[in-house]
Amino acid sequence: MAHVVLFLVCSLFDEILSVLFPNTFLVNDLLFIPNLAFCMMILTIRKFSLTDKCLFAFGCGMFYDFCFANTFLLYAIIYTLLACILHLWSKHLTETLIESLILSIVTIFVKDLLVYFVMSFQGISEIPFLLWAEQFELLTLLGNAVLVLGIVFLQRSKEDYLEKKANKIRRGEKIQWFNLKSKE
Repeated sequence: MAHVVLFLVCSLFDEILSVLFPNTFLVNDLLFIPNLAFCMMILTIRKFSLTDKCLFAFGCGMFYDFCFANTFLLYAIIYTLLACILHLWSKHLTETLIESLILSIVTIFVKDLLVYFVMSFQGISEIPFLLWAEQFELLTLLGNAVLVLGIVFLQRSKEDYLEKKANKIRRGEKIQWFNLKSKE
């Protein structure tokens, strides 16, 4: 439940940042799209099983599809695909700040690249790749690199809170078990 709540809070911050930094899709303007919720999802599902990763990513993608992108299943499929790729990557990663930052930025790039390819394939967008990378992706990656530091801090705070809560429950179970055993 804490994972979903934090994802929704980050989605709210994404929306606030979108209002503060309005986007125009003119060719001469740089574009910044905040991806806090996406980064929180990526950092959250690192420790999940493959099935849980895919289900959580699919749900987050459906939420993004219906609430922000006004598409049907585009982001749900892309998020699920990235969850499968993350399952392969996470075997080789540790929990350091630098690796979390790099993982978040790389997955933002891969997500946006997949969306670009889908839009190009469907004929929705005819922007050349280099122009897309310069005008639409550069500022998004740089801006999110700064914001991801806060997301990593929130993620680690959430994990610490959940660990303390689990330890408290385990201590309570141990005391209850000891009381049951002593009554015999």
